[in-house]
Amino acid sequence: PTRDLQQNQDLRQQQQDEASANQPSNPDIIPQDLLRKYIEYARANVRPQLQENGFDKEKVASLYVALRKESQASGGVPIAVRHVESMMRMAEAHAKMHLREHVRDDDMDAAVRMMLHSFIHAQKFSVRRALERSFRKYISSSEDRAHLLLHILQDMFRKEQMYQTIRLRQRNQGEEALGILEVPVEDLESRARERRIYNVHEFCRSS
Repeated sequence: PTRDLQQNQDLRQQQQDEASANQPSNPDIIPQDLLRKYIEYARANVRPQLQENGFDKEKVASLYVALRKESQASGGVPIAVRHVESMMRMAEAHAKMHLREHVRDDDMDAAVRMMLHSFIHAQKFSVRRALERSFRKYISSSEDRAHLLLHILQDMFRKEQMYQTIRLRQRNQGEEALGILEVPVEDLESRARERRIYNVHEFCRSS
């Protein structure tokens, strides 16, 4: 009996150790079971649509022309319409992963990055760096978005300062009475969406 009791205790301890090992120490890491349910839900319920004004079609068309020209010049794999269709499917998959109903610019940007990475790394090593410089304009970096958001935020603060200054003058008060300026995050998000930027939280944290 004592041996059986010890074996049961050892088994329970082993199960607890395995459960603890399956729990990620980083809170940003999704547990495996939850991730599996998330993927199953996305596959079964999410069908992102390509909207007329959902993403920059001129950018995609320009990229297609540039890729065809470069592939013909380098003698590499010919770029055809099917490659554009592949980008569309990758953009839809990226939107599905985020449980979105429609494909957005950032979904298409992710697809463009994958397509360009595949194309450039299929070329000779000696021309890769030149190709990366040539196609850099098609990739929206987080640094580019941060500069644009900073410009939007500075403009919002200038307008808020002007508004508060006018109110103080109406009360016969000087600008020295001007307090801390604040702008709602919701207004920043709204202005950012006008520029096709859909996530400002990373920018706010970095500021």
